[in-house]
Amino acid sequence: MSDVLVPIKPKGLLTSLTSFLNRKILRTDRSRWNYQYDKGLWDGLENMEELARFSVLAGYVHFLKPDNPSILEIGCGEGVLAQRIGRQHYGSFLGTDVADAAIEQANSRFGDSKTRFEAVDMNDFQTDEQFDVIIFNEAIYYLKPMLDKLMSQYAPMLRSNGLLIVSMNTGLHADSDAKWEQIEKVFAVVDSTFVETAKNGWKVKILRPLPV
Repeated sequence: MSDVLVPIKPKGLLTSLTSFLNRKILRTDRSRWNYQYDKGLWDGLENMEELARFSVLAGYVHFLKPDNPSILEIGCGEGVLAQRIGRQHYGSFLGTDVADAAIEQANSRFGDSKTRFEAVDMNDFQTDEQFDVIIFNEAIYYLKPMLDKLMSQYAPMLRSNGLLIVSMNTGLHADSDAKWEQIEKVFAVVDSTFVETAKNGWKVKILRPLPV
């Protein structure tokens, strides 16, 4: 039997091209992250290999800000860190993420009178609120230009004794050391630790803005 070539119908070809354009070329950051959350690609954040990092972040909040702090988390995903910290340990928690899909899950699982989540790009986020703690947990890579945004956009959101907590993966991001050097030009290091699991390693630093 000879091979038979089946022509692609124009409608099918158009659909395929449209799908390719949407997935690979025209996709925005928001749609890319929504796709990943919809596919469950970030479900692993609640697994044991991520427990150490989240536990360290929560532990720093408990120890350094024990009196019901106001917390802002940038790049909160589905709200795992809010759960790890525990609503009994904060006065208010605001988490932001560019992915609507993640924020919808966070609000349905953990949202309450003290805990809320908003879908917004970290580069565009603005608020008149001030916070005792601002956390970038594996998210600061997407703040551009990083140092300018930290100083002009986020440092003013810290209260006078507020702290910035930053976690960066040391293996997946080759420029993490350069980013730390930039950050430490304008923030003093209050404490620093290294978290390692069988899968990954992270530097976590507690920072305070240097006097202007």
